Amino acid sequence: MAETQEASVGYNGEAWLGNPTTLYELNQVKSFPIPGKGQRDQVETTHLKSPNWRREYVSTFHADSDFDVVLNSRPLSTTDTLLDSAAGDDVVRPMKLVIPENGVPVAQVELTVKCINYERGEVTIDGVMEATATFRVVTISAIAAYVAPGG
Repeated sequence: MAETQEASVGYNGEAWLGNPTTLYELNQVKSFPIPGKGQRDQVETTHLKSPNWRREYVSTFHADSDFDVVLNSRPLSTTDTLLDSAAGDDVVRPMKLVIPENGVPVAQVELTVKCINYERGEVTIDGVMEATATFRVVTISAIAAYVAPGG
């Protein structure tokens, strides 16, 4: 993609989760980060003749990469039921995150995840109840151009 993008807000961003294999759009999502592959752990391999008096390392495992999706809490909705089920079943599910520019979907990240926690939020006298679903990345593809559902 050329350097033509503009700074933008997340309006029209989307989060989709497998149920467990067919993607379902999570409703009333408020925010999510664009997840990455996770940092690689480093193991020191320095020895008595390491070049230039520098420590040496080898990359090993990817550290777990966890991220939260924040939504309006709507107990017993289809989205709520799916997230509650996903948090309790330890199943690896497909996920797609859609990234907009000026309200138009332009990119997406396809990944597989485990939902490791789901909290329905807090009931307060004057605040909106927000639910939070925490996902752990299992596999992740590079950011790619957006493909519409069924496209």
